[in-house]
Amino acid sequence: MKTLLLVTVTEFFKQRAGMFFVLLALLFGFLSGAEHHAFAVFFLTASNGMLYLGIIWLAYTLLCAQFLAALWKHPEYTFIYNARLWPSPLRASRFGLLAIGFLQPLIYYGVYLIAVAVQDKLLAGLWPIFPYYFLLIIIIGAVAEWRIGNPQIFVEKDKKQFFKWPFKRFRSWTWWSLEWLFQEKGVTLLAGKLGAMLFTSGTLLYYSTDQYDLRLPAVGLSLAYLLNIGISFELYKWESETWLWGRSLPVSRWRRMGRIFLIHAIIIVPETLVSVRNGALSLFEMMQLYILGLSVLVTTHLFFYKKEGLLEECMQAFLFGFIGLTLLILYKIPVLIIAGMFVAFSFLAYPRWYRV
Repeated sequence: MKTLLLVTVTEFFKQRAGMFFVLLALLFGFLSGAEHHAFAVFFLTASNGMLYLGIIWLAYTLLCAQFLAALWKHPEYTFIYNARLWPSPLRASRFGLLAIGFLQPLIYYGVYLIAVAVQDKLLAGLWPIFPYYFLLIIIIGAVAEWRIGNPQIFVEKDKKQFFKWPFKRFRSWTWWSLEWLFQEKGVTLLAGKLGAMLFTSGTLLYYSTDQYDLRLPAVGLSLAYLLNIGISFELYKWESETWLWGRSLPVSRWRRMGRIFLIHAIIIVPETLVSVRNGALSLFEMMQLYILGLSVLVTTHLFFYKKEGLLEECMQAFLFGFIGLTLLILYKIPVLIIAGMFVAFSFLAYPRWYRV
């Protein structure tokens, strides 16, 4: 079952990572918390609100079903047809779990609708989501059952590009690294950015409920930026395992350090834009928190070199490091001074920790 989920559901989110990033940008970059709440109330109270929601969910489900039917036609998925040997009840339950894996975004939004319905006492309009889930699971499960009952295997030929990009591919280590993240680690990238953006939104939402100083968002956003550790670890593996020959290139140590700062500065842009869009912090305050988050994330990335990518040994150090950072913030040490300390430490530690 785990293999079935990995080769199907994970592949879906990996190949559709770009689409989900666009949706995240639209949902968190252009819509505020009040607008999200207004949409939820509309779905729960309008006469055709749940009908519109059902149409949106059905369109997403059909996209998943089409992907599933097309994916299982590839030669490397011939082992899937061994599922016909499973007893019918077992096959139905496993295809149901497969469908739930595809429907994760809808389930998460359903949880949000439940929270809004409980908060605003609108439970009377909530009940249609449960038959929706049941029907959508049946649709994906039926497509999976139909595909294994009608095997169709083909070898895909190289297709001519409908649109050819008029520019040459960028000759940039940063561009190649980001390209690799999108193409090979789309699920990790998507999960990391979703968690960071949600935590950022939650921190700023709580910050706007009362009068607080900069320490609250400093702690919250530092943790949100640190949620990109998974992405940073994938960059370490990219350099240490996939792009090994890059370490032997005649590139100065400080230029390599600049690359690390640049790519992490790009990675944390989405949650920074969410913060700017929220408007709870001034531009100068947001700049301070961005520099702090960047310096902390780069320091954690360099620690991977010290431990040679052993993530288990790094996590305890990260935990105690964040506790120390929180104490520094709570003692009212200026954010820029803390960020400067981390930057200085990074430049001092890099020559000792980085091994060619």
